[in-house]
Amino acid sequence: MEEQKKNIIEFVRDQKVKGQSITESLKVLGIKRSTYYTWLNPKQKKQPSSRAKLTPCEQQAIEATKERSPHLRHRQIQGILQNQGVCLSYSSVYHHLKSINQVEPYERRPSPLKEPRYHVWQRNLMWGCDWTKLLINHIRWYFIILIDFFSRYIIGYDIHPSINASHVKHLYAMGLKSQGISPKDIMPELRVDRGSPNTSWVTKEFFSLMGADISFARVRRPTDNALTERFFGTAKQEEIYVVGSYPDEHSGRYEIGNYIDSYNTKRPHQSLWNFTPAFVHEVNNNTLLLEKLAHLKHETMMKRKLYWEGRTI
Repeated sequence: MEEQKKNIIEFVRDQKVKGQSITESLKVLGIKRSTYYTWLNPKQKKQPSSRAKLTPCEQQAIEATKERSPHLRHRQIQGILQNQGVCLSYSSVYHHLKSINQVEPYERRPSPLKEPRYHVWQRNLMWGCDWTKLLINHIRWYFIILIDFFSRYIIGYDIHPSINASHVKHLYAMGLKSQGISPKDIMPELRVDRGSPNTSWVTKEFFSLMGADISFARVRRPTDNALTERFFGTAKQEEIYVVGSYPDEHSGRYEIGNYIDSYNTKRPHQSLWNFTPAFVHEVNNNTLLLEKLAHLKHETMMKRKLYWEGRTI
């Protein structure tokens, strides 16, 4: 192919010497002008910038994280490294894992409905509450949570053999106490489904006396309380379904408590720019979070540049 290109270029040059234009020669050959000039001036393959090339330390950090947690994929590994002060791109982590054959196939069922976008700009404006099933000694119990819609931080949780209005009231009251919200402050709105513990007269009276709003999701629309449902999807895959059945109530509370602590403080969340819910809840400002992310990226790029330039860091 290369020899054929050279012959065509020489032919066109010879024809030009004889007085025939380049366009006419190419028209006879059926070749586009853009193709011809690309052959004349082939693009040189760009070498990767030193600022884009991973350092051995960064590669070792990726491999060590993957070795400690082989079930994690590149986006979660990127988040863990970011929270350790090493800000890499998703693609950098992915391509390095791929180069060492550490990328596994992954499929997720598509969501049948789109998630609504809540206009929540800071913590403690809107909370979500819901419960799901788990097994204790092979008997059905319920895991109830209170989640902040801004940070996805789990404000409170509990497990019970059954759920009634008193559990919803108690969890909301405990959430107010843990967040230091007094009766003089604005009460967080609570988003719930239309289960009987939520729609009961007792629950409505409690929220009326507290001066708090309780909003109900539409029937058969789990996405109206999407963030709560999403947490349960994660918790089931990473904790509840893994265990199967907790041996007793004490073990269930202990293991669920450990998972909640890990979810809040250690597990990076993609929708939070791979920061943890606890960090986002503490910062409580999207602008500051983006500034923090930009600073981490800048520091990582500068360290990489200095390394490849042979200068001390």
